[in-house]
Amino acid sequence: MKNIIYSVIILFASFWFVACDNVNSMHDKYLADGEKFYVGKVDSFRIYGGKNRAKFVVWVGDFRSTNLVVSRIDTSLIYNFKLSESNRMDSMVFYIDNLKEGTNILNWNTWNVDSTVKSIPQSTSVTAWGERFESFLSNRKIVTVTYKTLFKAYTITWEASNVKEPTFSTYALGHEVNYQTKNNNDTVVQVIYDPESLTAPSTTTKLPNLSTPNDKINIKYRMLFKPVSSCIDTFRTAYSTLEL
Repeated sequence: MKNIIYSVIILFASFWFVACDNVNSMHDKYLADGEKFYVGKVDSFRIYGGKNRAKFVVWVGDFRSTNLVVSRIDTSLIYNFKLSESNRMDSMVFYIDNLKEGTNILNWNTWNVDSTVKSIPQSTSVTAWGERFESFLSNRKIVTVTYKTLFKAYTITWEASNVKEPTFSTYALGHEVNYQTKNNNDTVVQVIYDPESLTAPSTTTKLPNLSTPNDKINIKYRMLFKPVSSCIDTFRTAYSTLEL
């Protein structure tokens, strides 16, 4: 009977050693090159596209992470940013330029001070806009430009409907009018439209200190656009010139 008990004990012990060996084998492939250490990754981030660039807002709590390295996967472009050494409660803002128009895939890691230990890699996509988007933009039409003697100023009357960019169906946000005053000073009158009435914004713009009707006058005007409200840059159409 004792022989049977000893045999059962030996059998179970054999199974136990085999099982433990199998468990360890699951980890061996991860430990082949030794243990790997990481610094803290970006805890939270927000990214906003612009004109061939992006605004990167990050929060990194681990003080061992001293640098943020960002790359675009289809190029050799690498951006290395220094993280704050003192304040990690607030966000840190970085700008990434030379982005292509369209979707950009960005990868990034944080690194320690001597660039020997990095964080787990992270990635995201961001849309940037550029010349192609600008090529679809157009100026709002001017109906009349009249001189008001009472105000001693010219007044532009615009077409009632606003202009729209066809790709994203976004309306112009406003306009700029550039001219020289009677004292030969360059002046820009900028009008931002009411967001609640972009389809039919204000139709008149006064141009103060412009020369009298007896003088030959040139004015230039253009529209302001954003493809999406979160875009960090304002796009402008090419100037149209009007001779009065």
